[in-house]
Amino acid sequence: MKSHRITLLNSQERQLKNWLTGHPFQHERGALILFRRLSRPAKNLPISDRFLAVEIIEMRDDWVLDSSETHFTINMRKLPEIYFRCEREGLELGFVHNHPDGYVNFSHRDEINEKNILHGVSGCNGERSFLISMILVEGKWLARVRQGVDRNDVMHVRHVSVLGEGMELHGVPTSNDSPESLARQEAAFGKPFNAKLQSLRVAVVGLGGTGSPTATILARSGVGELILIDGDNLEKSNMNRVRGYRSDDIGKKKALSLSAYIDSLGLNVKLCAIPNYLNESEEALDALSTADIVFGCTDDVGGRDILNQAVYYYTQVLIDSGIAGFVDKDEMGQPYLRDQRARVSCILPEYGACLRCQRVITEDLMKFEQAVKERPALANLDPVTLEREYYLRGGGERSPGIGPFTSAAADNAVATLMNLIKRFRDLPTDLRQDNIWIDFRHLNIHSNEPLNDPECIHCRTNFLLLKREKKYRLDTPQLGEIIDHD
Repeated sequence: MKSHRITLLNSQERQLKNWLTGHPFQHERGALILFRRLSRPAKNLPISDRFLAVEIIEMRDDWVLDSSETHFTINMRKLPEIYFRCEREGLELGFVHNHPDGYVNFSHRDEINEKNILHGVSGCNGERSFLISMILVEGKWLARVRQGVDRNDVMHVRHVSVLGEGMELHGVPTSNDSPESLARQEAAFGKPFNAKLQSLRVAVVGLGGTGSPTATILARSGVGELILIDGDNLEKSNMNRVRGYRSDDIGKKKALSLSAYIDSLGLNVKLCAIPNYLNESEEALDALSTADIVFGCTDDVGGRDILNQAVYYYTQVLIDSGIAGFVDKDEMGQPYLRDQRARVSCILPEYGACLRCQRVITEDLMKFEQAVKERPALANLDPVTLEREYYLRGGGERSPGIGPFTSAAADNAVATLMNLIKRFRDLPTDLRQDNIWIDFRHLNIHSNEPLNDPECIHCRTNFLLLKREKKYRLDTPQLGEIIDHD
């Protein structure tokens, strides 16, 4: 059975709730939602389209023929102009209303209204058109989906996700049969918590020292679907800090080996493994777009830049982690860790500074990375020579990957996801949820202030937020043409 997902921004939910519950006599009210449908493949995972809310149209004045506390009659003659807009802009139609009387399910009258609206939209735009129906009851959302191919067929909605400073998940059924291995997790966060994790599709990009423990912890925590993306082969030098790999995996693709390991654990998790780099694989990008949550664990700046854009185009949550440090020598010429830190950045579409404003991605780093790809020998030069002779800023000895530090970053990244689902952190005023650094030398935690760039197209101007991709993925020709599946 298809199990689709719906995503609202916090600002959209706020507008909907204010409108639907604001009738002076507590009558039913309705609104239309225009959705962008993301329907791209993630191999081995069930079909699960993402419907991203783009615009809210409040049904005012001549939209309403009659209403009371228990019913709401629509002026159907106003709908064709909306049908035409959906066809012109490649959108799907949603209808949302409230039940002020507290009835906690779709009614018989709702059934009739849905079929009538779907008859109109499919007659205008074709039988492949969808209708997304939502009701607001006691502050919670219920939803279902129909398609013009068969108006009687009701498609299940896995969850309605609302993204603000956290992530609210509505409509997730709670099971009485929680696995024994998750009993203590349930005791800590409550019965719905495990069911909500089970409903999520999570992508992990980069499966090395930080990504491999992140993926294994997510699987053990009860996440329902995992997408594992990495084009690297496992090297012997990786073995001090990775998790889930064996000596037999050396020389093999990390994504395939880690997927096989997680599968062998017998957990209730579905897996999609893509042994390619994100910025070189259309398959990887398409799978990424299907995820609710993305963990960025890659060490390449170009890959991070793609993740930074995807937050806004695809209305996702990005939890990006990394390790930074510096090795120096003492007076005896012996190496020592002068600095060693882990960063966890949590960015949501309407909350948190993007990776560019956090200075995790800079033009200097992008330029240096591209130059090293074209001339690998540059990676061995010191920063002074690079800047003097090649006008590049970067280089120098990279922070060594050490198991306890990379694992600590992974632990904190997954804990950040748990805090989004069920808030348990009480951060002091000097810490920012979107940017937390753990200093392993001095055992303290701090945040860095982001750039104050009011023109940032990612996190300030909303230029990329829900931006429609035209011909190419993320509007970038190098990432290939978009092919949605039905």
